[in-house]
Amino acid sequence: MKLRLLPASLLLACTVTQAADANPVPKALEEQVVRLVTLLKDGFATGYPEATRVQTLNTSRENQVTLAVFIVEGFYKGNNYRQYLAAFKPDATEAGAAHYTLLGVIHIGGGGWRAIQALDATRVSGPTDRQVLIDIPVMENRVGDAVNFPSKPGVVHLSLSGDAPVRLVEKD
Repeated sequence: MKLRLLPASLLLACTVTQAADANPVPKALEEQVVRLVTLLKDGFATGYPEATRVQTLNTSRENQVTLAVFIVEGFYKGNNYRQYLAAFKPDATEAGAAHYTLLGVIHIGGGGWRAIQALDATRVSGPTDRQVLIDIPVMENRVGDAVNFPSKPGVVHLSLSGDAPVRLVEKD
């Protein structure tokens, strides 16, 4: 039984590695994700930086939002993980170096629930200019699915709204 799962595990690991390498994480954004992992983990969990995926969306003619999906694994010394989505405002310092300001972060997936396997977010028109709606394709676990192998396609609807503080909220 364990030998049959090995090829699937290797395929998943190769796919995640390829996806992460196809769109490299900027150093300044990687540092922000490391800070978030430190805040979100327990005393046993660690980040899985190789699985971090990023995407930048235009939210208006002048503004953008950069999304980062990242994994924290090994909570309570277990074989488990949580997937998080963070939204950042890309900017630059006075010296011209890239900087990413955190807008919000939410728990978006995990074993036995759902997973963002490829970050392919789309901006959806909102009722106001101050509200940004984002749809992200996910895979959800069905009854009978292995914990880390969801098989049902779905979509997560998110709202990024407000002035200060900005809130990242999942919508029904």
